[in-house]
This record gives sequence, C-alpha cells and structure tokens, in this order.
Amino acid sequence: MPIKVSVQKIRGFTYKLRNAGGGLVTILSFGYLGYILTSNWSQLISYEWRINWCQIALAFIYYSFSLILAVLGWGLIVSHFTQVKGLRKHLKYYTYTNLLRRLPIPLLYLLGRVYLYEREGIAKSVMVTVSFLEWILIVLSGIMIYLVTSPYLPLPRVWLSLRFLVVIFIASAFLLHPRTIRAIFRAILGQKGRTVLAEFGYSDALICLIIYGLVWIGGGMMLYATINSLYILSLAYLPAVIGAWVLSGVITTLVFATAAGLGVKELTLGLLLGYIIPSPLAIAIALLMRVCLIVFDILWGVVALKL
Repeated sequence: MPIKVSVQKIRGFTYKLRNAGGGLVTILSFGYLGYILTSNWSQLISYEWRINWCQIALAFIYYSFSLILAVLGWGLIVSHFTQVKGLRKHLKYYTYTNLLRRLPIPLLYLLGRVYLYEREGIAKSVMVTVSFLEWILIVLSGIMIYLVTSPYLPLPRVWLSLRFLVVIFIASAFLLHPRTIRAIFRAILGQKGRTVLAEFGYSDALICLIIYGLVWIGGGMMLYATINSLYILSLAYLPAVIGAWVLSGVITTLVFATAAGLGVKELTLGLLLGYIIPSPLAIAIALLMRVCLIVFDILWGVVALKL
C-alpha cells in the first residue's frame, strides 16, 4: 500500500511539473511575441492594414484541401486496424476532434478520438496506438518536405543542419518498420494485438507519407495566401514559406504532448517568417494564422454537423 501511494504521488508530481513547464514555455513564448510587437509598435502603427479577403478565401480553400487529405490519411490508417469504414464518418470525427487541438490542453483531441471511436466498438488502446502511428507519419513526412524546401530558406546554418534531421529520419523509419508496429501493438494490446493487428507494410506507409506530405504543402500554401492578405509576397518565396510552415509545424508536433504546444507554433513561425518579411509583420501573420485556423475549424465543424 505505501508503495502504491508513493507511485501515485510521483505520477501526480510529474504531471504537475509537466503542466507547469508547459505553461511556463507558453507564457515565455507569448511574452517574447509581445516584446517584438511592442518594440516595433511605431512601425506597426504606420503600416497600412488592409486585409485582402480574396486571399483569406483562398487560404480557406487550401485549408479544406489539406483537411480532406488529412482525413483520407487518417481513414487509411484506421481501416488497417479496425472495421470502421466510410470517409464521411472519419471526416465527422476528425473535424470534431480537430477543434480540440486549438485548446491549451495537451492531448485533448486524443481523448475525443477515444470517446467517439469507442462508441463504434473500438478499444481505447487501439485508438491510442493508431494515433501514435499517425503522429510518426506526420513528423516523418514533415521532415521529408523540409529537406526538400530547406535550400530555399534564408536561415542560419543551425536551422539547416542535415545531421540532426538525418538522425530523426532514421529513427522515424525504424518506428515505421512493420515489425516495430507489430511489437507496439502486441505490447499495448497484449493477446488482442494478434487479432486486431493488420498488415501495414512499407507500401502502406509510403502512401500515407505522400498524403501527409501533401497536407504539409497545403498548409504552407494556406500560410502563403494568409501572408498575401496583408503583404504582397513574390511567388518565388513559396518554397521558403512552405519550409517555414513545415519546420514550425514539426517542432510544435514534437512538443504537443505538453501544454507548451500553445504559443510555440506562433513563436517559431514568427521567427522563421522574420527572415522573409519584416519581423513585426511576421508575428502578426503568425497570430492571424491561429485565428484563421480556429475559424476554419469551426466552419468545418458546422459542416460536419450536417453529415
């Protein structure tokens, strides 16, 4: 009994420490963003703020394109490990839980997925494992797109170091190995893993990587349209904008298991865009992107209600 109590205390302390650390990172991130904005306040005031709503509409189209592809990728993964079929149902559940990603609560979207698919008879452990596989595919595809776009990014060498990316790429490829996936399933599901587990080979992983790679590109094009809603940016910078979106997204995806995901996206995206456009405007666009994502999520949430 004393051992169980001590373990519970340790877990409780770890949970509080993680949340406190994530909250601190969030405060520091938004604090630094506020510092950049206030220190360049005169430049922001003098700027002619005119929103090009046609570009915002175009951003919504790119967002919708990325969302449909993300749902397609998610549906392919889920169909390998469960009996839940139908793109409409996956779109509905994915859209609902996608709204939870915007809240400052770590992994809340995962709890939403578990709840919704549990009503379809899918065990919690299966959904956690499938979501983990999706996470690996998203990160790996992001690294691949970043490797392609990195030559176009006017960044310091530390951001363009291939050594670190190669290590992550090899580690992700190992995690995507079919034997590794089967071992994870058996470790989490036990004996049920033998009946739930379906074949997920490299050909399946390659298809999902292509799909999620297109999702990353679609998000970068959405960012490019958002930039052009406030600032005219040459099409020649599109690869750099996609690279900035992917790099900031990969960093955020890696830390999203903590509350630090909130604010980190805006900070990294603002810093990266600062090499392409004026820094205060880059921060404003990073914040505008969050607003657009929330509004677009709500619009698709309304659509999902009709499905």
